[in-house]
Amino acid sequence: MLSSIKSRIIIFYMIVLFVALSALGLLLYFSLSSIVYNSIDSSLLSRAKALATLVSEDNKETEFNFSEEIMWEYSSPKARIFFQIRRPDGTTIEKSASLGNSELSFLTGENQTRYETVFLDGVPSRLINYHALEDIDGKDILTGRDHRIIIQCAEDIRNRINVLKTYKIVLFLAILAVMLISASGGFLIARKALAPVKEISRTVSAISESNLSQRISVEAVPEELRMLASSFNHTFDSLERSFNRQKQFTADASHELRTPLAVIMSQSEVILRKNRSSQEYKDALAAVMDAAKIMSDMVRKLLHLARLTTDKLELNISRINIDEIIHESVRLLTSLADQKGVSITVSIPGKFIIPGDRAALLELFVNIIDNAIKYNVPSGKIDISVKKENDFTITRIKDTGIGIPEKDLGKVFDRFYRVDNSRSKEIRSSGLGLSICDEIVRLHGGRIEIKSRARTGTSVSVYLMGN
Repeated sequence: MLSSIKSRIIIFYMIVLFVALSALGLLLYFSLSSIVYNSIDSSLLSRAKALATLVSEDNKETEFNFSEEIMWEYSSPKARIFFQIRRPDGTTIEKSASLGNSELSFLTGENQTRYETVFLDGVPSRLINYHALEDIDGKDILTGRDHRIIIQCAEDIRNRINVLKTYKIVLFLAILAVMLISASGGFLIARKALAPVKEISRTVSAISESNLSQRISVEAVPEELRMLASSFNHTFDSLERSFNRQKQFTADASHELRTPLAVIMSQSEVILRKNRSSQEYKDALAAVMDAAKIMSDMVRKLLHLARLTTDKLELNISRINIDEIIHESVRLLTSLADQKGVSITVSIPGKFIIPGDRAALLELFVNIIDNAIKYNVPSGKIDISVKKENDFTITRIKDTGIGIPEKDLGKVFDRFYRVDNSRSKEIRSSGLGLSICDEIVRLHGGRIEIKSRARTGTSVSVYLMGN
């Protein structure tokens, strides 16, 4: 239950509310208690002072001027107020009839006015010890008697205590009622607040392989959850694009592998129908071998591309001189360029050092220069230059080849893409080279830009982070 967000919100809310209400309740209770006791103490002090005015010392004797009008409220044993007059040593010199045989509690040696709650015959009472005649000079030297007096006044406070107890019970029940009402309200508030989350969850659950296009309506959720909804939508957009690419990749791979497989199967069927001459067997095996090589090259590139796109290829980063990589790539492709009659010019003014994986960068430039040779015109040219721009080292490979139609420039990095014209169809290519190049550059934190027009050549710019 506590794993539920709704439960956690309600519990946290109830704890905070309980602490707040309890603090308020205690404050109210002690405030009322202070008011009640201050009122009682004030009344007792007034009574004690009134009695003190009726006490006098004459010839070192204590006299009481108590009239019946004053004493009537203290005269009944059932009265709720009491007084007792003592010497500092505790000797009682006068007390009210309402006390009967009882005595008010007294602590000898008291030297200041104080209040306390005592039990008189089991009845809670409030008591004051008031010092009167303090201006009289201590003990009588002749008699040894202390003429100072302490007036004790007490009052039955059962009703006041009952009021405080009732108030405490009412306060507790009020807090309990507020807690219950607040818990119900908190449950409804939490339910309403989490309703958009539930709706988001329902929408997410409805999205499946066959229904990747469904999205969460950002406008329909509260502002606090819009970022979450947008994140889900962006994630599903990426998943849909990835899934569509995967489906397209599977379809394209199936299509591309169908041709060499068809060659292998047709050659095998034809050669097995009857006995053939040795040359016919050799020709058939050669055709099968060519088809197998195409398939092997395609599978190798597909596996390599898969490792690149899933970031499973571990790059061995070191300081690379771009000049060495370019010249090594050109050296590897010199024989192919000579066969096509294509000339390659390299212009690198200076030394350009970049961090990168040597093998991956060599494959990158070999693929780009290989395309520039394959799709060039007879006696064509390739110009390779390197320059520094801001934080990037830019390598530009420009050819005079057949070019790429402007409408197809956005597809050149798609897997199995080939320029759709009669010349390109004659060129054996898997259509994976630029896809591999794009992934290599991405892993190096760079980018590739291609500018081209049909029949006017192509310019490929590789942006790699400089050192």
